[in-house]
Amino acid sequence: MALREGDPHVARLFKSVQKEYPEPVEARLKGKLPDWLEGSLIRNGPGLFEVGETSYKHWFDGLSLLHRFSFEKGRVTYHNRFLRSDAYTKAKKYNKIIYGEFGTVGIPDPCKNILERFASHFVPISTTDNNLINFYKIGDEVYTSTETNTPIQINVKDLSTGPKIDMFRAFWTMTATAHGQVDHDGYTYNIGTSYFTGCNYNIIKFNHKCKEDPTQEAKIICTIPARYKTRPSYYHSFGMTENYFVFLEQTLFISVPKLATSTILQIPVCECLQYDPNDTSLFHVIKKTTGEVLPIKFAAGPLFGMHTINSYEQDGQIVFDICCFPDDSLIKKFYLEYLRNGDANGKRNFPRAEVRRYVLPLNIDLNKTSRGVNLVTLPDTSATAVLHDDGVVFLTHDIFSPIGFDMPNINQRVNGRAYRYVYGNCNKALGEFVNTIVKTDIKTRTCEVWHEDYCYPSEPVFVEAPGAVKEDDGVILSSVLNSKTGRAFLLVLNASDLKELSRAEIPADVECGLTFHGQFVQ
Repeated sequence: MALREGDPHVARLFKSVQKEYPEPVEARLKGKLPDWLEGSLIRNGPGLFEVGETSYKHWFDGLSLLHRFSFEKGRVTYHNRFLRSDAYTKAKKYNKIIYGEFGTVGIPDPCKNILERFASHFVPISTTDNNLINFYKIGDEVYTSTETNTPIQINVKDLSTGPKIDMFRAFWTMTATAHGQVDHDGYTYNIGTSYFTGCNYNIIKFNHKCKEDPTQEAKIICTIPARYKTRPSYYHSFGMTENYFVFLEQTLFISVPKLATSTILQIPVCECLQYDPNDTSLFHVIKKTTGEVLPIKFAAGPLFGMHTINSYEQDGQIVFDICCFPDDSLIKKFYLEYLRNGDANGKRNFPRAEVRRYVLPLNIDLNKTSRGVNLVTLPDTSATAVLHDDGVVFLTHDIFSPIGFDMPNINQRVNGRAYRYVYGNCNKALGEFVNTIVKTDIKTRTCEVWHEDYCYPSEPVFVEAPGAVKEDDGVILSSVLNSKTGRAFLLVLNASDLKELSRAEIPADVECGLTFHGQFVQ
């Protein structure tokens, strides 16, 4: 089903922000904010798609623009600033794209000598630091992130750019997830892939008490060899419970030979991904305290998912919830040409994610546990786990939300714990671009939605009310871009029923742009 008729303005969502606004501007408030809402919503996303006569090709490529909506005494202000990454500063210096991005081929750095520039064609070690996807905290500091190995610290008050973490120097990781997780004890975890001694997935623990370079007191607590040495799995997030990590080795793979020659062949990273609809996905379960990988082998059918919703333990089983797509075609549809102009007939057709639940039984004895029967004992789920004769526990999923969505967000108080509510984004009708906010009650399997014509909301961020008892006692914050007017506003919804409480309209002359992820900071 193509994008709905009557919205000819979609290309407007994907144009560059030509001017940054480093000084806060007052937003016009409609409605009333909760008296307790004090702090800032910071957002990250692509802001600049053209540099000189060169242009980025993919939505995941644009130079990072940081956004801050601040709440103080019933007022809302907004400002933004481009992340001063090496990718940004060199592009500006030479007035052209230098660093290659996910869907765009870069050029050898003009600052390098002839030998270094020649070598960079074959060994693309200079990965981009254009961290346009997300943020995560290490201790008291906030870092921008993408899927490469250089998180960059920012000052959340003025959005200025701080020092960079070099995870390649510290851990030899070339990639890492954009969704580092902070545990309830304050430690931060992330997963990165190293390529130089056979492909391995490494779980890295950052000490929240470290005041200098976080890598100085960070350590790899677990290394998982990739099942295919020249085809590691692509991943964007991971699961974390009270006692375990869950790492999904899904069936979207990265071709290392193709990646190694991508610069000389002039192909972007995106073209090095290969989806295999005939392979199986693997779930690795790791003990937090020891880094031990459990010997139980969990497998499922082929899948592609970017965002883990939550994971938790219950009655000797791990519940793993994730937003999944039927294949990786969505990534190809995020090329800017398609987003702006559609296919050859001017049509766009975007898939909707499924919200899946997998259940992983932990108390399995290969000598005693029965084969061929469902080992899942949790109520209210049709997910199955069956031990086969080859010792593999094969999983099938349950779909617990009647409306599929992606960009999930939960109350962080229940991260890694049993939970009831999840919020996300979806298209109102199949085929449309994302234009709706969804709340799913997992217990009742019912949904609430917010939708407004021509409005495209970002990932909904839950902010808990002080002294909250109920899990959904708080507000949802979402930055929204109107394709018809080109204007942006911050939407504030009651988290319990998605009723609008207020909106803060950004002045008409201030450009914002769509964003990917963000978080609320105080």
